Amino acid sequence: MRHVFRYLVRTVPGPGETLALSDADTHHLVKVVRRRAGDGVELIDPEGQLWPATVVDAGPPARVRVAAAAELGPPAAPVVLYQGLAEWGRVDMLVEKAAELGVSEVVLFASERARRVPAPDAWRRRRERLGRVVEAAARQAGRGNLTRVRGLLALDAVLAEIPQGTGFLLDARGERSLSAALAGTTARPGAVRVVVGPDTGFAENEVRAAREAGLAVCRLGAGTLRAETAALVALSLALQAAGALGDGDRAGGAAGG
Repeated sequence: MRHVFRYLVRTVPGPGETLALSDADTHHLVKVVRRRAGDGVELIDPEGQLWPATVVDAGPPARVRVAAAAELGPPAAPVVLYQGLAEWGRVDMLVEKAAELGVSEVVLFASERARRVPAPDAWRRRRERLGRVVEAAARQAGRGNLTRVRGLLALDAVLAEIPQGTGFLLDARGERSLSAALAGTTARPGAVRVVVGPDTGFAENEVRAAREAGLAVCRLGAGTLRAETAALVALSLALQAAGALGDGDRAGGAAGG
């Protein structure tokens, strides 16, 4: 397994072009992973392309030269996660893993049983942090198509924006398992949308509203899972149903940083 350090760039480069890294990436390159002139790295551009590059000098700012033509990185998966509020450390972890997996979007929402809903300023700061979490995960996974993080929505707004027949809400009162409900998604156009509540789950009226909005209410095993555990299992099933976990040229390849 090769180890490659990756950095996001804001424009599409070309072979032979020399680029300056940001202050944060320069610090990571020089102080954290201690790369020097002549060492190889990889650049990820906004179109999801991966560019082999070589460190020219450590700066600051560090400069790297694109060594060869790009190859296309893994595409974003047609899966959206709607996640009820949980402890922020666990939300960070969930967003990180969703971004590594290539989930196209994570939408955070407040429901009836949400224990604490942040004020707008607190949410703005948290969203900025989640953006940094997504970028770090993209570097790890070699993904240029960054997972979008959105919120905070009310649950009724979530139900209103999910197209008919594409939504799957997790609840122990579901009529069938999520895997069974997802079995026919390959024939449906567009994204699969998975809705996971907080640890305290959904109220009865919320489950009823989801059914009325056309979502499939689905079970996920016999045990009681934490919100982030349920979300990761559900994402795995949805990604598999959407064909996003198939073999690829780079699948399971490099460990990055």
